Amino acid sequence: MKMILISLLLLALAAAGAAGYFLCQAGAAPDAEQLKQFERLAYFKNGRFTAENDVSVHPEKMTGGSTFSFFSVKKYAPDTPLPQKKLDKNSFPQTPGELAVYWLGHSSFILEIGARCIILDPVLGNAAPLPGLFKRYGQAPITREDFPPADIVLITHNHYDHLERASVRALAKRGAAFVVPLGVGAALKSWGVKAQHIHELGWNDTFTHNGLTITAQRAEHYSSRRGTDKNKTLWNGYTLEAGGRKIYVSGDTGYNERLFKEIGRWHGPFDAALVEIDAWNPGWPGMHLFPAQAVRAVQDVNAKQLIPAHWGLFNLGLHRWDESIRAVQRLADENNVRVSAPVMGERFEPGKTLTRRWWENLN
Repeated sequence: MKMILISLLLLALAAAGAAGYFLCQAGAAPDAEQLKQFERLAYFKNGRFTAENDVSVHPEKMTGGSTFSFFSVKKYAPDTPLPQKKLDKNSFPQTPGELAVYWLGHSSFILEIGARCIILDPVLGNAAPLPGLFKRYGQAPITREDFPPADIVLITHNHYDHLERASVRALAKRGAAFVVPLGVGAALKSWGVKAQHIHELGWNDTFTHNGLTITAQRAEHYSSRRGTDKNKTLWNGYTLEAGGRKIYVSGDTGYNERLFKEIGRWHGPFDAALVEIDAWNPGWPGMHLFPAQAVRAVQDVNAKQLIPAHWGLFNLGLHRWDESIRAVQRLADENNVRVSAPVMGERFEPGKTLTRRWWENLN
């Protein structure tokens, strides 16, 4: 009996520890007073932000396996490690370039534009609040200690594959400014980011910094970090402009022709568009871009080239890691859309650097 009680106590302590760790990783959510401030917005209804698309999940239409297939990394992962160029503190110019992109895997990027440095959705660990869930296919090409000095840390939304506590805390210690969707500041503050370093944007809001202009754009998605906070924070795409150069960042989004064409009309043309290409599935048709939609989105926003994002690192769509990039490349070739997909860690300068189709030689 004594051993049973001890075992139950240990289980209870382990459960409490896991719960505490989860809440720490989740961060704080906006409180009632903060949510009340959003009621003036047309896209905030009944206490939650809303998407124009139907972003609901339809389990009966899901392909690729059961819900448990999300944790079957080997089934969808590459057979060999993906190529990458390791980055350290000496990999970056002392003054950021006029336009350069470093893909760190999935949706994490380091961007140089108009001699400014932006770190986008930095996630160097797994895409989950607890260890062992939603594992990476491989290690990141950089460590948090080796991040270059950033003018801005830019966050698209609060899902775990885009917002990571450890990276936020590392960058906050350097005094970085954070540009985030409405409501996301609550989590950042709970992780130690100073309020004066947080700038929350709603759709069409603009933030300017030393010649850099960032405008939040509408996206078709949702937000959540715990079971009770769905859509209590916003999700953004972004347009970035500095020194006469322009980049479009789609963030996670479903397809909306009217929306993309409006972005192109009011903010384009763009030197490059960082557009998500993966995690699509018939079971959730409105919240991510299918390959043909990703190509159309680049045309709609009037971008010179597509730099694929949201791929190559996590099993989030229940399909092979390279299925999306192969489909996107084929469709882009058919529609005269240029695709530039650098390997992880490679410095890519749109209009100057040539990329190769490195995935075609991997199994």
